[in-house]
Amino acid sequence: MSETTNSSKMFLSGVVEGFYGRPWTMEQRKALFRREQKWGLNTYLYAPKDDYKHRMYWRELYTSEEAEQLITLISAAKEHNVEFIYAISPGLDITFSNPKEVAALKRKLSQVCGFGCRSFALLFDDIETEMCAADKEAFSSFAHAQVDITNQVFQHLQDPNTFLFCPTDYCAAFCTPSVRESSYLHTVGEKLLPGIDILWTGPKVVSNDISVESIVEVSSVLRRPPVIWDNIHANDYDPQRLFLGPFKNRPTELIPKLRGVLTNPNCEFEPNFVAVHTLATWCKSSTGQKDVSMDGEDQGSDYNPQEALRLALTDWLIEFGMADQPDVSRAGSGCPKREPSEEEPMQTDEYVPGPGENPLYTAEPLTLEDLTLLSELFYLPYEHGPTALSMLRELQWLRGNSSAAVFDSVAPENAKAKEWRERAERFDDMCAAVVQMFNRLSNVPNRTILYDLYNYICDIKSGVSLARTFVSSLGGCNPPHCQVINNDPEPWGFRGGLSGEFQRMLPCHGNRDLFRTPPATRVYTIRPSISKDKSEVLRLSKEMQSETLQQVTLIGDRLVDGQLSPSNHCDLLLEDETGLCGFAFALTDAKTAMIKSQYPEMMLRDFPSLMAIQIHPRVPDPNIVKQLISNVLSSLKESGSNGVFCEFRSSDKRMLNFLRTLGLLHVLNVEGLQPGLVLMGTKL
Repeated sequence: MSETTNSSKMFLSGVVEGFYGRPWTMEQRKALFRREQKWGLNTYLYAPKDDYKHRMYWRELYTSEEAEQLITLISAAKEHNVEFIYAISPGLDITFSNPKEVAALKRKLSQVCGFGCRSFALLFDDIETEMCAADKEAFSSFAHAQVDITNQVFQHLQDPNTFLFCPTDYCAAFCTPSVRESSYLHTVGEKLLPGIDILWTGPKVVSNDISVESIVEVSSVLRRPPVIWDNIHANDYDPQRLFLGPFKNRPTELIPKLRGVLTNPNCEFEPNFVAVHTLATWCKSSTGQKDVSMDGEDQGSDYNPQEALRLALTDWLIEFGMADQPDVSRAGSGCPKREPSEEEPMQTDEYVPGPGENPLYTAEPLTLEDLTLLSELFYLPYEHGPTALSMLRELQWLRGNSSAAVFDSVAPENAKAKEWRERAERFDDMCAAVVQMFNRLSNVPNRTILYDLYNYICDIKSGVSLARTFVSSLGGCNPPHCQVINNDPEPWGFRGGLSGEFQRMLPCHGNRDLFRTPPATRVYTIRPSISKDKSEVLRLSKEMQSETLQQVTLIGDRLVDGQLSPSNHCDLLLEDETGLCGFAFALTDAKTAMIKSQYPEMMLRDFPSLMAIQIHPRVPDPNIVKQLISNVLSSLKESGSNGVFCEFRSSDKRMLNFLRTLGLLHVLNVEGLQPGLVLMGTKL
């Protein structure tokens, strides 16, 4: 698609209701439209996974009652200048080559078109990629089948306002072998009609960051700029997490290179105030409507996530103070209004406590500081907020230095003991702030927001209280008996249920553990290599090569067998209790080891250093391997290198897959390599 064609279209900005779980109500969607109009967003994509007639029973037409609801919803969107995009997901069981199936799809969308909808989306995400026998005979690939039916539907709808297509490979992580070389994406880009836009989630399903370079790359393959389906605030994959941090790690320089951005946020409606509000601020930041200051994070951009978060929380605080409207919050709730009875006459005089009696309870109002703390405790998928990080660090330090707490009782003026006591008090103050925030939230007038948040704030309050008790016990204090950590706890004294038990038994643990780096399943040692290690290193290397059964000569082999000496501080070994289980050796300048120019000059300019890595299959802990490799990378960077590459035999799939999961190295696309050779590398 040409740049001119794309620029004539409206930049899509708004919300996709595309999560798994209970769909939002009609009233919530109308409230969303009001907010979108107020904040300058323009799009809503209707795609709730658990709406039966959107996905599982996609062939079924809507009943008259359902039709009336959709007509009302589409009208409400138009009233607030929001583009209503109706999505359908037939990919679970459609037979692409069956004309009756195509007719059923057209009939369903024609019905919705009759409701006043003029924008549509056809989604093929999260489905099996294996075609049935009939489709294999009719189409040369899965991509061709999807493109064929999508083009037919698009033409049937006669030039809709917007038409979106969600590919099965909707992020870079799903593309084989890469975005640039994906035959699936190339087919989609080449064969899909130009008027159809394509949804994309970024590098991953839930992308930590989305770079301009990555969008330029996928746009060239798709032959059009994508619409970002952003899962940064989605929580349907983890019922214990909620995301109240700002929209971030997407530079505003992306905006002119995209067709649009739609956030697929938390399942709970009310907590999405922050996600949608900060997205709106991000969208406006590139159009001269600067709502935020330029100092702080993301220098060089008009958007500051922390300032955007402050603006969102300031507006949200007002919502907490609004009492629920009876027709919205109480309708169908099954909560009858309490009526006075003859036996219990209505009290008309104001009660005043007598001398020595408890004063009347007065709820403290919620503050902006409380909401900021709430956001920092439930921040983003890949990071905790500053206060949460501080609490984790303090607890880790207090636990690791608990001997100082014992020493405090016999030598209170000892410097280490004094530091422990001061930090324990600071940790206790942070815990008290969380409990105070919980109490204030529990008494806000807007109960609808509270009910969406309650399970999460109750959980974090319990966890914090338990940690607070633990630190008190380390310091020799007597915690309340109901919170004592013992061998017979109450159900609220532990977290996770059966799922948590399973996770703790697996070698990788879970990324929701107390500390960001999961504990290793065994004790490891990382140390420099010495001359007497040579035979063990060679033995491990030969044992691992026997797995590949592939004769490809590698420069790195000469590093391993001792023909070449690694550069200073670039010869590290990994050992566990049974002996050597891995190594990482590196040369700062790979050219010195080349008999002839084995690799292109351009590649060696970007990746001048060479590293040889081997890890035994008995090492299941990714973090210890990350540490080993990171140490060598740091040494190379200190020596002045700007990049490093590693050689692998293509049959060494175990090591290639393991290293891909670490995220430190990526496959390099280099022309003219000898057959059977794969290069991975990274810039430093």
